Amino acid sequence: MEIQAGTVCVVGSLNADLVVRTERHPRPGETLTGGPLSIAPGGKSANQAVAAARLGARVRMVGAVGDDAHGRLLLGSLDDDGVDTGHVRALQRTPTGTAVITVSADGENTIIISAGANGELRPEDVPEAALEGAGALGLTFEIPGETVIAAARHARALGVPVFLNPSPFRLPEPELLAATDVLVVNEHEIGQILDAFGAGSGGGWRERGRALCAATGVGSLVVTLGARGAVVIEHEKGAAVSPGSAEASAPEHDQLRVTEIAGHEVEAVDTTGCGDAVLGALLAATSGGAPLAEATALAMRVAAHAATVAGAQPSYPFAADLHTM
Repeated sequence: MEIQAGTVCVVGSLNADLVVRTERHPRPGETLTGGPLSIAPGGKSANQAVAAARLGARVRMVGAVGDDAHGRLLLGSLDDDGVDTGHVRALQRTPTGTAVITVSADGENTIIISAGANGELRPEDVPEAALEGAGALGLTFEIPGETVIAAARHARALGVPVFLNPSPFRLPEPELLAATDVLVVNEHEIGQILDAFGAGSGGGWRERGRALCAATGVGSLVVTLGARGAVVIEHEKGAAVSPGSAEASAPEHDQLRVTEIAGHEVEAVDTTGCGDAVLGALLAATSGGAPLAEATALAMRVAAHAATVAGAQPSYPFAADLHTM
């Protein structure tokens, strides 16, 4: 499959994933016997970097690891996929971030994260050089909020489109939303954001998209629906508006383009890294100039492929792997 990818910057987390497969997830207070423990490279942002790189993007990673075996595993994995790790700090007295993951027989997962070095990434650790010439910036919430905001502001000042996936979920700060070009959320998260802004989460996609764009000022929205696909909601003029402003309700800002993207039914083995696969694919495709809806269609194929392979980064396809889908 031919993908025109450009340069991508990802600012965020690198985790060692400690994974155990179980027949089902334990109930509170219950102990279950699981399979062998596996240790794999992960972290939402590192996953996104690998997913984008495997689709042909030139990726720069900004983050922090500990000066330990897990940190060396993570850096080695990124290097193997051609990700530029020159902006990843190795901290002497802080361990690498860790995610403890259980995967049930039906492929669903639970995750507990210990931030480690990710919690030490500061705004001053995001150099302008990592963003210069990039076609997209990817951000999530496994690093301090002040660092996420700083990265978004730097990117906005340089004209780099900002993609925000507010996961693990919390309500994004108004100043972060003001610097965000594309918000990537699941169906549950869009409801949480709308409820938090008092906008209500009922109605169809056009109504929900209009309410969210008016409340947050974000110009474009990708809502992922799992195997059902995704919905892309964009202002026709491609410009965000200030939350709560008079312009938000003006007729010219009420023109939304809503595109429903089909999903792909697969036999799921492990869904651990599927959300990160989506954002990585969006970053890769849009950095090369693909329209958002076209990039989202690609992202659905990438995520479906990822669900059929155990692990996060090991499951991400190269462009050639998508020919069979």
